[in-house]
Amino acid sequence: MTLAEALAIRPDIATEAADPELDARKLEELARWLVRYTPLTAIDDTVGGNCSNGVLLDITGCAHLFGGERAMLTDIEARLERAGINARIAIAENRASAWALARFYPSETSVISTSFTESAKMLAGLPVQALRLDNASVLTLNRLGLKTIGSLLDLPRPTLAQRFRGRPSKEITALLTRLDQLCGRYDEPTSPLARLPSWRVQQAFSEPAQHLPMIETVTDTLVSKLTVLLAEAEQGVRRLALQAFRVDGSLQEIVIGTNRSSRDKTHLTRLLLEKTATLEAEFGFDLLILNAFETEHLPPIQIGNTNTRHNQSASELFDRLATRLGPQSISKLKHIESHLPERAQTLAPAHEKRLGWERSPPNTAPRPLRLLLRPEVMDVLAEVPEGAPRRFLWRRMEHRTTKAEGPERIACEWWINPEAETRDYYRVEVTGGARFWVFRQGLYAVKDVRHAENSKPTWYMHGFFA
Repeated sequence: MTLAEALAIRPDIATEAADPELDARKLEELARWLVRYTPLTAIDDTVGGNCSNGVLLDITGCAHLFGGERAMLTDIEARLERAGINARIAIAENRASAWALARFYPSETSVISTSFTESAKMLAGLPVQALRLDNASVLTLNRLGLKTIGSLLDLPRPTLAQRFRGRPSKEITALLTRLDQLCGRYDEPTSPLARLPSWRVQQAFSEPAQHLPMIETVTDTLVSKLTVLLAEAEQGVRRLALQAFRVDGSLQEIVIGTNRSSRDKTHLTRLLLEKTATLEAEFGFDLLILNAFETEHLPPIQIGNTNTRHNQSASELFDRLATRLGPQSISKLKHIESHLPERAQTLAPAHEKRLGWERSPPNTAPRPLRLLLRPEVMDVLAEVPEGAPRRFLWRRMEHRTTKAEGPERIACEWWINPEAETRDYYRVEVTGGARFWVFRQGLYAVKDVRHAENSKPTWYMHGFFA
């Protein structure tokens, strides 16, 4: 029925323009809220020729936590009804059967099937559209007199393929695949919305929790349970997510990360409580779930080890700063395999695991504590070929060299810039005691040995020693 026909019958009917993007966002929010029943929750995006309007829940091994399949289904229906959401729900032994029963089975209530024999009886009278076929395949089946799933299940596969003779092979393949999925001969993997947690603990409320002190108390309890499990398995966590499920059908989440694997209850609780104030309870939360992601092996730590305690304290400081200021506000130095000093390091997030310092070659010559972001050109007033400058001008200040060490020759990697000029680095001390790290870019000509790289080599200031 078109909109014009509907308005002719009921002029007072309420209409509103469709917003597919908003519908998709709301469906994803609903799917994330249903994670409370199983972590294997996904959007139904395999609807043949139609828009996605369903959510898939793989409840294998989860139903007993809610008192069985019937009790779980009743709980889902009640919560969706309180949230103002109309839904058709079906539980079956595979995804294809549940999809067909939820959308086409003529029943006022939700459907549960525990075996394919039971499902086959309910599926037999359903139209072939319930197989998730495209419109062309459905039209072909109707013309052949095959209008129900039962008529297809009764036919042998060779006979069914012969009926489709003359049709594109992909239509025959799609039909047989859908039948295999319906009969459970072909599995359909479910891609969950989020990465599955390594560990998970939860706490439900008999009455919705609306006050922050109660949320903080339960959070502390959940962290205690989780750290006990981690200690028994000798595991440490790098990322935690606290999910708060509201009674109105929405979900809020707090995510924290640690600089190194940890199962310290006090530290993890402190990081979570830094963000619990951002939760908006409104009508209240009825469930809190704490998920542990990115766990690592963490053996027991010897008590009294000073180095371990100092390293742990520094790591905890990084975690607190990252939680308050944001993970991008804290950085570490990461080693890059390059001979040029300004390329040998870069900034990496505080949670970066592999910093590459174990691969850094030992320096044969001292390095300054501070490097300029970019080497700065300086004017040499008294130049000595193949030696350090006697006097130079940098940032409009003249310096006179009293001591010098070098040169240390460094060249750029040939595969990065084969035409880059060679650098000769010198450690110079000037009048007043300041010590600089300077270099000359470009080599002088040496008779019968080499040609000059530059007609007049350029001098640069690059770093400062303490």
